[in-house]
Amino acid sequence: MAERKVVKSFLFGALSGAALGAAAALLFAPKSGKELRKDIADTAQVVGTKTADLGKAAGSAAQTVAKKSADWAGGVRAKFGKKAGDNETASADDEAI
Repeated sequence: MAERKVVKSFLFGALSGAALGAAAALLFAPKSGKELRKDIADTAQVVGTKTADLGKAAGSAAQTVAKKSADWAGGVRAKFGKKAGDNETASADDEAI
């Protein structure tokens, strides 16, 4: 859970820094309005692409963590020879006897 918060904080910081840096660069560059609008559009396109790539990477990482967790849980169940519902069934059988 803490790892997820770190990733979320990093992504937020990276995107904020990129947006602020791009805005500062555009505002301080001596360009005409037409050139500035084109630069803003180009930068927005690049930021959108990078955001999509980061989203895909985050989704892939989440799927990997979920699969590893499921594999780990399956290993623990196999090690102890029980499934989640087996304990209740055994108790009901003991009471019936």
